[in-house]
Amino acid sequence: MQVKKLLSSLIVVTLLTSCGSNESLKDRTSELVPDPEAQQKDQPITVIPGNGSDSAFIGYYVGYFDAVKVNEKKSPMKTNKINISVDSVRGEKIYGHSVVAGNSRPFTGSIKESAIKTVYDVIVKEPGDDKYDGEFSFVLNTTRKEAMGKWVANDKKLAVTERSFNLSRKNFKYNPDQKLDVTHTEIYNTDDGDQSEAFTEDAGKFNASNTELKSEDVENMYKRDLEVLRNAIYARHGYSFKNRQMRNFFDYVDWYIPVSTNITSQLTVLEKKNIELIKRYEEHAIAYYDVYGR
Repeated sequence: MQVKKLLSSLIVVTLLTSCGSNESLKDRTSELVPDPEAQQKDQPITVIPGNGSDSAFIGYYVGYFDAVKVNEKKSPMKTNKINISVDSVRGEKIYGHSVVAGNSRPFTGSIKESAIKTVYDVIVKEPGDDKYDGEFSFVLNTTRKEAMGKWVANDKKLAVTERSFNLSRKNFKYNPDQKLDVTHTEIYNTDDGDQSEAFTEDAGKFNASNTELKSEDVENMYKRDLEVLRNAIYARHGYSFKNRQMRNFFDYVDWYIPVSTNITSQLTVLEKKNIELIKRYEEHAIAYYDVYGR
């Protein structure tokens, strides 16, 4: 009888010891293996760019994309307006896209805090499946809201293989009332160099985004004036122009920000109607030429 009691006591003690060990092991294991949900909460939240974003990084960085290494024989466009859009930041990974010269390209890479707390070193690469792809390396200053650095092309046979930039963070919002002040004549040189096709101040006479145009408004306008009048509609929506002559004009308009290569779905009924009218006259309009004298 005493032997049975002794055996029962030993079993109880063993079970209690075993339970204590399991609880202790469970506690230690939970300390070693992080909770996945807790990990996700600690990660910075991905934010899609938008106007007035509270994120220190997210947004559009806009300015001039200047040629540094150039093959002059290929007559490249030395300066274009570029928009480097930071779309999301997660840990030390950064995601975004660039919009320039009618081309929109995604990029990914790294972002690391420098010795200065609000200044970050960024290196990002475009996919590489487009001949104009390359690598951006720049400094992102979240206090001054600036991005400054360079881009180097993957293809060393391009007309421009390196560009520099100093960009400011800007908000984009479609505004149909944006005015187009044409205070000077832009010139497009002809091959012979004796005359140049140009446009006049009439290019900014009407706003085709907020005013319904009539035939008498446009029937006597020059070809280039009509072209600028029509493309001002696209510019207000942030369209990035492939057309070199349109870039040469709109890139220097203060309010213009290239944000997309396809804005067709965003055009208003009024704008579509005006575009159709302008195109009809643009097709048959004559060019305006300045003639240089000696």
